[in-house]
Amino acid sequence: MKHIKDNILKILLYYDIFSHPLKNEEIFTFLGENSISKQEVDNVLSSSSKETENSFGEKDGFYYIKPNLDNISKRLLKEKYSMKVWKAARFVTHIIKRFPYVRAVMVTGSLSKNSSDKTSDLDFMVITAPGRLWISRTLLTLFKKIFLLNSYKYFCINYYVTENELEIKDRNVYTATEIATIKGTYNTILTNGFIEKNSWIKNYFPNYILCDPGMHTAGCRVTNRDSILKTICESLIPSSFAEKMDVWLMRKTIDHRNKKYYYLDDEERNFRLMSTRNISKVHPDSVQKLILNTYTAKLKQFNLQ
Repeated sequence: MKHIKDNILKILLYYDIFSHPLKNEEIFTFLGENSISKQEVDNVLSSSSKETENSFGEKDGFYYIKPNLDNISKRLLKEKYSMKVWKAARFVTHIIKRFPYVRAVMVTGSLSKNSSDKTSDLDFMVITAPGRLWISRTLLTLFKKIFLLNSYKYFCINYYVTENELEIKDRNVYTATEIATIKGTYNTILTNGFIEKNSWIKNYFPNYILCDPGMHTAGCRVTNRDSILKTICESLIPSSFAEKMDVWLMRKTIDHRNKKYYYLDDEERNFRLMSTRNISKVHPDSVQKLILNTYTAKLKQFNLQ
């Protein structure tokens, strides 16, 4: 029973970083082992949460790290606010999908977990055509800077990959969680292809079901129709010119990033600002490392590995 409690506690501690208590179904999905039935997990949750000295408690079907009972009301408020943000996500998706070589749009970050608040950005991940990532990224960046005054609030695209390179190499509980909760808003088939290519996340969450609608259904209507204008635009651009332009834009972006973030050593800069023909990642503040370090500290606090 103790090893089940420890695994439950690990999950609750991770989500406690975001003041986000979990339901029993969510706990089972993210449990770190699959040799335990859901009924066993439910039994441990029910009995353990009633123990006065236990590290986690339960109220109204939500399990939280003690003494943070108010996190339940915070989650409910964020879920209500997220319903409004999904409307914005649908609108922005219809803009992004019309740009040349964009093949799929997915929501990540807080909204993908229905945990947005007024301080949250609207985070997207975009899949592009092979060899055209930097053209798409540059055009979308220019649109944001010119028409949105470089605001990230509702237009934060921090990860691009090409459809021939869908597997994420950076593997840890943070990236596994982001993939397991990602929500496609444009091109369901390619979104599912991305999830299936990253089946390694089951090493972290054995009970997670790939492409489970319960985990990956967006809070808005998904669009699967291509833009006629985008198709025409792409047909007018000579392939050889697009190939050279994509390489040139990548090199110019790398030069810009090297100058702007000169204070980072090469290894750290390449980690936070990965720039290849198939990947563009922009996390200058290294939120991932901050979260993972916070999580490690929490595990040590509770004597967990």
